[in-house]
Amino acid sequence: MSDEEIVELFLSRSESALEELKTKYDRLGRSVAGGFLHDERDIDETLSDSYMEMWNSIPPQRPRILSAFFCSVVRNHALKRLRHDSALKRAVTLVELSDTVSDRPSDEDEIIMISQIISSFLSGLDRRSRVLFLKRYYMGMSVKDSAREVGLSEGAAMERLSRIRKRLRSALEKEGISI
Repeated sequence: MSDEEIVELFLSRSESALEELKTKYDRLGRSVAGGFLHDERDIDETLSDSYMEMWNSIPPQRPRILSAFFCSVVRNHALKRLRHDSALKRAVTLVELSDTVSDRPSDEDEIIMISQIISSFLSGLDRRSRVLFLKRYYMGMSVKDSAREVGLSEGAAMERLSRIRKRLRSALEKEGISI
């Protein structure tokens, strides 16, 4: 079933929308959640929460790219679970970026501006670097798994990610975003 057909099922409030979404994207959702969480029960609960949010979000939202929308929902729930389950521990992926992106509260306009800068920055990277960055920091994959996915050694991936973070920091500062 196509993404458009699944979205239409959601819009018509058909419960089969959830079944179709699970059939098509459960494996992808497990992969995204598994990048942050390592306990199967946490992954299952994250996916359950994500399916519930999808049901409550469509409508009013009408995602153009269902897979991206779903991954975003799963990622957000996985991060909430991670923060909840490991209040004393910091996730390595978030610590790596902490010197690049400020953790001070921002207003909505600033968040939009920062996301546009980051999006523009990422679109300027070569495909391998962009995929590596997104797999590591957006999907929460380990450096080892991210490196394998893009055909790099772990050491080369760590060095490339370090250079990308430095360039991102510079791009943000150039736009007046204080770090």
